[in-house]
Amino acid sequence: MNQELARFLEMKQKQAKSREAIDWDLRRDQYRQAVDSLYEQIDKILGESGQRANLVLRRRPKELTENYLGTYSIDDLILLIGDEQVRFSPCGRNVVGSAGRVDVLGDRATAILVLGLESDWYWVASRQPELKTVRLDESTLADVLRLVMRD
Repeated sequence: MNQELARFLEMKQKQAKSREAIDWDLRRDQYRQAVDSLYEQIDKILGESGQRANLVLRRRPKELTENYLGTYSIDDLILLIGDEQVRFSPCGRNVVGSAGRVDVLGDRATAILVLGLESDWYWVASRQPELKTVRLDESTLADVLRLVMRD
């Protein structure tokens, strides 16, 4: 074996031993809990809107497969408003720049929610010319729904 390659591989083995192993099961479970918290937050906001009687919220299980996390079950949240459906669909935990992602799919568009490192959810309001995220609350949920739903 080439001496340079042997030294490189030896260095990588030493680095691996010196680092703590990543608990992928814990990361997956934390993401699933964060998605559940997001759905509870949405339910609470909609309940406080005074229009809860006109809305239907349903969960539908789906399978996600991610590197290192494997295949796991997680729920989509389906929001039925009149003759429209909005689906909150988890995309995964291993997302660059955040601790997770949920897409919001409507008849008109798709919005992106990302999980911040401090366990708060943010709407990606724009990507260009700069990334702009806004913490999810009553106002931003209304903005997201306006974006993804028909006029």
